[in-house]
Amino acid sequence: MIPTIDIQPLFTSDSDELARIDQTIYRAAHQSGFMVITGAPHQTELGPDRRQSMLRLFTLPAEEQRKLWKKNFEPKNPNLYRGWFPLHSADSFRREGFEIGPDCLRPLPQLAVPDLLYEPSVFPPKNLLPDWAAHVADFYRAMEHIGNVLMASISRSLGISESIFSNAFQDGISTLRLLRYPERGVPQHTAANEPSAFIRHQQQNFEIVCGAHVDTGLVTLLADCDVPGLQAQTQSGDWLDVEIPEGGFAVNFGGLLSRWTGQRLRATRHRVLSAGPERFSIPFFFEPRPDTLIMPLPIPNIKPFKPFLFGDYLWDKTTQFYENYGLEHLRPAHPDYQDPWASSVMVKDRT
Repeated sequence: MIPTIDIQPLFTSDSDELARIDQTIYRAAHQSGFMVITGAPHQTELGPDRRQSMLRLFTLPAEEQRKLWKKNFEPKNPNLYRGWFPLHSADSFRREGFEIGPDCLRPLPQLAVPDLLYEPSVFPPKNLLPDWAAHVADFYRAMEHIGNVLMASISRSLGISESIFSNAFQDGISTLRLLRYPERGVPQHTAANEPSAFIRHQQQNFEIVCGAHVDTGLVTLLADCDVPGLQAQTQSGDWLDVEIPEGGFAVNFGGLLSRWTGQRLRATRHRVLSAGPERFSIPFFFEPRPDTLIMPLPIPNIKPFKPFLFGDYLWDKTTQFYENYGLEHLRPAHPDYQDPWASSVMVKDRT
């Protein structure tokens, strides 16, 4: 069962309640790696009206959408890391998406040596989507706040200074992603020779539109969606529907955070099913600065590993996703970087 946790006490000064919620969050992170949270503030900024406002992006005329495509899909465009990946970014045509960075909220830091991961975001024309940029900024700010509060809670449970994570996320490069899964035909009955993308679940046929995977990063927060489909896998291998109440968020912990914490936190495989209707999703990938050094935390008996920079790791994993194939040479890693998950089975997909 996916635990549902009211995190409202994390935003108050009641120390007894804070300790209780810390323990509850850590238990969920350690045992299931997946949870649903409720009680977060910023209900206006994160509410259904604001989410629908942000999703207006997908109503833009095709010619305006193309102006926002990433450079590897429209060579005339300057943006490569941020922006739109169209349906044909993968052969399956199962989804399209738009990725936004921290400059929706604040200026990017001025670096002596430019970093592709700090590439400016692209935005639609204000006259076509009034208030869109302001709503995106509000949403991004609120999600960062929740992410920082969750990481502070995890820090307390691990017995480490809250400053380790809070410093890492200062000037971080978190990604707000808007996703659209178009309406698709799902057969009512599947024969033995049907593609493996179709499965039977609760006496209904579904298509797997986002394959089973572990998020490669640290923490993913996912806003509720009117069309269900998100599933998480238990340690026994069963798949559970993730039911997110109105105003709630699904939270899952990624492979990097699991590694960073010496597997104290669990990274959980999840996937997305579709029964056919159009579906939207708004994940927020909470990410630190590219120059954050990932090294064993000061936790007793933690297994050592070779330190590496988050930016090298992120670009290595990002360029394994369908929409970024063939771009790895554009941001070379430091010479001593080694994939910390070389023997793992992280899949090339994201929620």
